[in-house]
Amino acid sequence: MAEQLGLMEFFAMEASDYLERLDAVVSKGAEPERDEFVRLTRALRGSALMANQQAFAAAAGGLERLARAVRDKSRAWDAATRQAAVRAVDDLKTLVRKVRSWTDADTASAQRLAESLQALVG
Repeated sequence: MAEQLGLMEFFAMEASDYLERLDAVVSKGAEPERDEFVRLTRALRGSALMANQQAFAAAAGGLERLARAVRDKSRAWDAATRQAAVRAVDDLKTLVRKVRSWTDADTASAQRLAESLQALVG
């Protein structure tokens, strides 16, 4: 149990760092640096998978798919895309703060976020 708690603490710290960096990438008015956007979302999803946080990883994966769509220019970086990315980062920040006391409601929130991002990308 102590080892698992340590893993959750590490994941929360690492994910928070990635999310702060993602916030800086998506919050500026101009189009984000595409490769950095993808790299950070991939790292966030990978961190969640390593910590066995499947629902969080699914939501992070949705953001990664959006980042890839922006990078590949199959999704324009317009006001709607920017707003969705900023909202997703904010939602993931909220979820990472709950990782130590995760509930079924948090799993449902993460799944809804993943689904909304998937619908955005198509």
